[in-house]
Amino acid sequence: MAVRSSAVGAALAAARLVRGGGKPLPYVFGALLAGAVPLLAQDRAIPFWPDAVPNAIHAEVDGVAALETVRELGRYHRVQGSPGYAAAAEMMRQKAVAAGLSEVAIERFPADGRTKYAHFLSHVGWSPVSATLEEASPTPRLIESFPDLPVALGDYSQDADVTAGLVDVGKGTSPRDYEGKDVSGKIVLADGPLPAVHRLACEERGAAGFLSDFPNQATPWAGDDRDLIRWGHLSPYQLRNRFAFMISKRQAQELRARLAAGERIVLHARVAAKMVPASYDVVVGTIPGTAQAAGEVVVTAHLCHESAGANDNASGSAAILEVARALAAAIRKQTLPRPARTIRFLWVPEITGSQAYLVRHPEIVARLVGGVHMDMVGGLLATTKGTFHVSRTAETLPHVANVVAAAWFEQVVTASQRYAEGANPTAYGGGGGGPADPWAGFVWPPGSREMLLGDVRGIGMGSDHEVFQAAGFRVPMVYFHDYPDVTIHTQKDLPENLDATKLGRVAYMGAGYVYTLAALPESEVSALLALTRAEVDVRIARSRVAAGPDAALVRREAIASGIETLESLARLWPTAMPEVAADTERLRRALPPPAEPADPRVPVRNPAIVGPLNIYYYDYFADIPGADLSKTALAAREDGDVLAYEALNLADGKRSVSEIRDVLAGRYASVPLPAIAEYFDFLLKTGAVTLR
Repeated sequence: MAVRSSAVGAALAAARLVRGGGKPLPYVFGALLAGAVPLLAQDRAIPFWPDAVPNAIHAEVDGVAALETVRELGRYHRVQGSPGYAAAAEMMRQKAVAAGLSEVAIERFPADGRTKYAHFLSHVGWSPVSATLEEASPTPRLIESFPDLPVALGDYSQDADVTAGLVDVGKGTSPRDYEGKDVSGKIVLADGPLPAVHRLACEERGAAGFLSDFPNQATPWAGDDRDLIRWGHLSPYQLRNRFAFMISKRQAQELRARLAAGERIVLHARVAAKMVPASYDVVVGTIPGTAQAAGEVVVTAHLCHESAGANDNASGSAAILEVARALAAAIRKQTLPRPARTIRFLWVPEITGSQAYLVRHPEIVARLVGGVHMDMVGGLLATTKGTFHVSRTAETLPHVANVVAAAWFEQVVTASQRYAEGANPTAYGGGGGGPADPWAGFVWPPGSREMLLGDVRGIGMGSDHEVFQAAGFRVPMVYFHDYPDVTIHTQKDLPENLDATKLGRVAYMGAGYVYTLAALPESEVSALLALTRAEVDVRIARSRVAAGPDAALVRREAIASGIETLESLARLWPTAMPEVAADTERLRRALPPPAEPADPRVPVRNPAIVGPLNIYYYDYFADIPGADLSKTALAAREDGDVLAYEALNLADGKRSVSEIRDVLAGRYASVPLPAIAEYFDFLLKTGAVTLR
């Protein structure tokens, strides 16, 4: 069986690599194998659970029901702080009640442009009613209208009734784009970021509004479809916004060609919409645990986005609802015991809602032991081009949660592969031939029958798990997501692009993962400890063949990360503490001492900054004169966003700049000390950190 054999295989691979890399570490591989041998005899689907547990979860999960929830959510234009979002939140509240959750409520946090959540300044909401864009001459016609095409109207557009000529200004983000062009009272055509175009064209030069084909989130292959219309956003902080209409690349090219040929095009734009004070609405529900002191596991998805916003992120919202419904049903039927830890479900406005909720609930933050965030988890590969990924916790938060998530993921991958190849798994991954069994292959007809294509990888940025794991909260989160998706933030992100089978598989994995963190009994921890040791050993073994100037750091941080991972297991299941303490003591003896710091300055994060620096539309540096992060060396790197995020997370008043650089170089990628020093110089100038 795949998961069982991977524990043994990981141990053997680790042993081989260590022997090939030099003197073996003072670590007991025999103990690891001794822990793995009983798993061979048990022949379990999930090594740390009797088969009754995954069976009970599987029996309750319904991928078809999850897809129907996606369809229902897709009817709402779910912009943060809008009537459409509020209606969707109420729908999810009702579904959470029907799913059997406890303490279900909608918590509302002011979004008024004045209220702050730590350093994050809330923005206002938006109430759109209708909008039309017509060509008045020379060829009268309707170009597009809202809400018939939800992405047609840029978010935070406001009232207008304008008939004016169209002027092409290229990107529209530089004064050079406007040289020799009179745009006062006109409608401009631009393809740069919307807030910048609005500032230069409307605020500074008097344009009435503009048309945009700006790709606010481009993914691989997305440019192949010239008819995609991207969801666009004006600034939710600029209360004097005019309007923006979003058009496709094909439409923009045709208009530009006509203008270049000397044609005069007159457009008529009508907009009924206002920016108004609103709220960040968070839908909350729980499965209460039996031991309040044991803490809580959190399950999150963002509810917002354009209509239909099917994969992004009606899929995640529907999947965590299915996790909730399946676990609550199994507990109610007594096929699963009630967990010791409470499981908390949150449907939030993306990033802003997580920030507001966590800042306002420090008592809940203190109870959170880990969790999962789901954002885009249902796309059909053939349509969206997106494969499924389990992203691990941040490298500054190594955690046994990664081992748990990988076990459930590998089980589904193996079973789905055997089913797709025509085998008949007797349970979830073993057994002989014969006709394939959809249930054993995790297939929900009429969903797809393909193997689940995905992987386990390092942290991925771009959603609410960033908030939970950031300094000030530090909640370890795995992240379930699809990438890439060519339909993201477009009018083609539709329910027909999603798959009931994939949604069911993801909900099953998520339910198994959170139930393990919440309910695994101490009697089963030895099997999980064996898998955790295997992961630690493999990482250490691989580090011993690292090359390059930072090879020693890679080896050091592999050991340090392993220690933290094992300790995280002991925190959740204290009976494992004696074994873990012995393991970590051996690892500490192998831990090389740190080098003398070349940059001994010790940065301390500004205590007013809780969570990530940038939160959705909010940019911490935007109002600080001369604060241009794009000019730093980190910003030029492909992985610069991760390194910058983690560097601030490490600014705890204990580590020097050199030590922070060493952790990043050892756990992520080689990065020169001057680049990290420059970044902290920048943070010092902007007040984000001080020196101890």
